[in-house]
Order: sequence, then structure tokens, then C-alpha cells
Amino acid sequence: MHELQIASELIQTVVSAAKGYEGVIRVEEVHLSIGRMTFIGREQLAFCWEAVSGERDLIKGSSLIITEEEVVVECSSCGYRGGLDDRSDPIYHYMLPVFACPRCGLDVDIIKGKGVTITNIKLLIDEEEAGT
Repeated sequence: MHELQIASELIQTVVSAAKGYEGVIRVEEVHLSIGRMTFIGREQLAFCWEAVSGERDLIKGSSLIITEEEVVVECSSCGYRGGLDDRSDPIYHYMLPVFACPRCGLDVDIIKGKGVTITNIKLLIDEEEAGT
């Protein structure tokens, strides 16, 4: 289950970022954008987040808010830029991408939708300790 490894790495990154601010009491929310091409299970990642974050006081009880980033491809042959066709197949329980231009059928470059990005972290800060 690679979601456990991803959750652990995300937590390390968030804790490290939070420690860069003075007076941080705890992390309240982490906003995450996951590209569709990562094939990361959102529910599995949320479950792993909850399990692993419970071990760290600074992040314990934080909310993981996940949004999905759509796939954007670009065709160097015809200039198409847009979504990627996929076939949903109940046998596989997920989408099967078609790595061809929807317009001309030739190869495409994936521009968006294959990354994991922390887009925002909401911190609870003790203003007296932070000096503000």
C-alpha cells in the first residue's frame, strides 16, 4: 500500500514546514491536490493520514482535505490541449487512460494531473509566543 508511504512523507513535510513558524500549537488542516494519473486512493490516503498523524502531537487530529487535479495533455502534432480520454472498466475498479490525442490519435505529453501537491496548511498559532 503506497498510500501509507505517501502519508508518512506528507506528514514529515508538513511538520517540518510548521516548525518553521514561531508559536505553532498544532496543524489544523492540510490541503492536498492529487493528480488523477497518480492513481492514489483518496480514501486509503485519508485512512493512512489519520493513522500516522495520530503519532505526532503537532499534527494529531488534523484534517486532510483532498482535491483531485484533472489530467491535461498536449499533442505536438495537432496542437490539442485538454483532457485525456479514459475508459472506466468495472473489472479494474479504476480508469484506464488512453495515451493518445483525442483529436488525431497520436502521442501526447501529460502537462497536468500526475503530481501530489500540498496547496495549503492551516496552523493554530499562539500569538503571544509568536510575538504578534
